[in-house]
Amino acid sequence: MPRTLLAILFCLSLQTAAQPPAATELPNALRGSWAGILEYRDYSEPATSTKRVKLPTWLTIQRAGTSNDLAFYYLYDDGPTKTVTEVSTVRIDAAANRYSILDKAGKVEDSYEIVGLADLRQGRGVLTLTGTGTENNAPASVRTTLRVGRNILEIIRETAVADQPFTFRHAYTFVRQSPPTATAR
Repeated sequence: MPRTLLAILFCLSLQTAAQPPAATELPNALRGSWAGILEYRDYSEPATSTKRVKLPTWLTIQRAGTSNDLAFYYLYDDGPTKTVTEVSTVRIDAAANRYSILDKAGKVEDSYEIVGLADLRQGRGVLTLTGTGTENNAPASVRTTLRVGRNILEIIRETAVADQPFTFRHAYTFVRQSPPTATAR
């Protein structure tokens, strides 16, 4: 084998070996079709209210184009004859411990630090995302907890404005739409 080809193969093997397992395991664990509930704090109520609203929700997660980004396609049942759709593109950078939401042009819109990637097993486990965002048009600290299981996905978002403690904003609870293959005991 020519030396140049050996050098290229060696460099490629180093790049593959250097990539953390979470870089592929987490997206693989997230991809698929999910069905569940969005529960959110009702902001039409007074600020002291703890009233929550629940909406049936479907989520499909798939690779976004040819990149390693993920496209999250949400469908909300928002009433007797109304459905609402939403699409988010997410980039998970395991090497930098970052979870970023991209705008339509592919630029980072929101970015969060990820804690817990090293503890995932086959892409499953608990992650905590922290960063900043807005709450009722005011700057806020944001904390999102992702619990990824084989057939369950929970996403809980909490926010804190000024020096206040974190409070519930919304939560998704999903199960896979296709059950796992049964195995004999």
